[in-house]
Amino acid sequence: MSRTRKIVLFWMAAALIAATEAVLAASWLVGGTSPRIYSSVNDIPAREVGMVLGAPKYSGERPSPLLIGRIRAAAGLYHAGKVKKLVVSGAIYQEKFCDEIAAMKQWLMELGVPADAIVGDGKGLRTLDSVLRMRDVFGCDDFITISQRDHCERALYLADHHGISTIGFEAGSGEMYPNERIRNALYGPLSCVKAVFDIAIGRKAKYPTER
Repeated sequence: MSRTRKIVLFWMAAALIAATEAVLAASWLVGGTSPRIYSSVNDIPAREVGMVLGAPKYSGERPSPLLIGRIRAAAGLYHAGKVKKLVVSGAIYQEKFCDEIAAMKQWLMELGVPADAIVGDGKGLRTLDSVLRMRDVFGCDDFITISQRDHCERALYLADHHGISTIGFEAGSGEMYPNERIRNALYGPLSCVKAVFDIAIGRKAKYPTER
């Protein structure tokens, strides 16, 4: 093996090790919020407001399996009296003709949540944006975050570093296709790295105060 090839392989291996360590460290940091995530409606303390985090992909006219789980979980909390209001936080993509907020409202109402109990935030472009806008736009700094466990962990981690109090409620994942499960398994750890990086550089919401 030539000297040049040995050097290239060495640095490739070093980069791989560094990347792996970064992912493991970020996952450990973000995962520290897990004890504040509940999976039972009976156990979770009541809050005035719940934040339902959106999901970007849909299957035809119905929500993706992940979003189905979040919507059902949110409706369950509302009907159990654990929250009085639900903020559905996601994005409205005019160029893609995709309105996550209108869809989430409609599906919640189909599950018996009244329209006047649902507030839409169409500028929750990322988890960080959704969390910060709960405080800075909607005046709520103590709420329940509703999503799958790994997503709740990231939201709680981001909230902690911005002085926002939130607990999580674990939603089901629904019937995902195998490729969706693989994609989700890969996306989670990388999103932890992104969350830690966002805190490190002091990233802010894209629309910090706009309704």
